Amino acid sequence: MPIERPRTFDLLALGEAIVDFISKQIVSSLKDAAGFERFVGGEVTNVAFNLSRLGGRSAVVGCVGDDGLGRYVQGQLERAGVNTDHLRITSQAPTTLSIVSRQTATPDFIIYRGADSQISLQNNLCQAVKKARAVHTSAFALSREPARSTILHLLQTARENDCLISLDPNYHPRIWPDLGDFSSVLKRAFKFVDVTKPSIEDCTRIFGPGLSPEEYAGRFLDCGAGAVALTMGSQGVLLLTADGAHHRITPNDIEVADVTGAGDAFWSGLLMALLDGYSIFQAVTFGQRVAEIKISAVGPLSDSFDRFALYANLGM
Repeated sequence: MPIERPRTFDLLALGEAIVDFISKQIVSSLKDAAGFERFVGGEVTNVAFNLSRLGGRSAVVGCVGDDGLGRYVQGQLERAGVNTDHLRITSQAPTTLSIVSRQTATPDFIIYRGADSQISLQNNLCQAVKKARAVHTSAFALSREPARSTILHLLQTARENDCLISLDPNYHPRIWPDLGDFSSVLKRAFKFVDVTKPSIEDCTRIFGPGLSPEEYAGRFLDCGAGAVALTMGSQGVLLLTADGAHHRITPNDIEVADVTGAGDAFWSGLLMALLDGYSIFQAVTFGQRVAEIKISAVGPLSDSFDRFALYANLGM
C-alpha cells in the first residue's frame, strides 16, 4: 500500500539500537567461539540500516549508552545514511550488547540489556512519526518500559497519520520471560499493524508447537494484522491477508554462508517494495530475494545494492 503524501522519511524504526558481537567462525554454541566481529545490531536498527542500503530514507528512534559502543552505533548508522536525530544517548545505562554465534541455522546468543529500553516521549517523536511513510517496531523493543509505552503511543500516532505500520513478533523467552505479558502487549500493538513477518520459530514460541503454518498465520490475523508473511526457512514463505489472499513463495536454491540478519534483510526488502507501490505478494517475493542475497555472504548488505535492477530481474 503506497503512501501518497510526501514525507521526510520512508521508514521510522522504533526500538532496539544495540551492538552485535558475532563469532568469526561458524559454531553451534558460544562456548566454542574463539573470537568475535563487531556490528551494529537490533532488529529495528538493522531494518533501517538495510533499507538505507536499498536506497530508502530511514531514521532510528532508539537509545544507546554514552560510551564508545554507543558512539560506534551512531557513527555506523550515519555513515550508512540513516538519520540519527532521534537516537538518544544516555549516561544512565550502557549500550545493550548481543553476543551471537555465526550459524547456518538458528544461532546461539546472549543479550546484555542496557540502554535500549530507555526510549521516552521526548525530542518531538510524534512529529517524527508524522514525517514518516512507514513505522516499524519489534517485540524486543516492546519488552521493557519505558520504551513499551512510548512505542505504543507512537504506533497510535502513526495510525492516526496514515503510516504503513509493521511489527516483527520476534519473541524469545530469554528477552521476555513472561509469555502472558507478551501476549497482552501483542494484542494492544497489533490493532495498529498492517503487516507482520513471524518466523516459524517465533510461532512455536508464542503459540506452542503442533499447528499448521496456516493456523499460525491465522493467529496473527486474529490479533489484527492486515497481512502475515510467515517465513519457514527452506520451506519458503506463507502469505495470508485479512482479505483472504493465500500464497506460498518458494525459495531459491542458494549456498548459505551466514543466517545472521536474514529476517532483517527480508523486512527491509518487503517494506521498501511496499513503499515503492508493489503488491504485498510482490513485496514478500522481493523481501525473500533480499534475504537470500544477505545469507549467501557474511556481513551486511552491500552499499551498492541496486533495488531497481533486482525488481527488473524478478519481473516486477
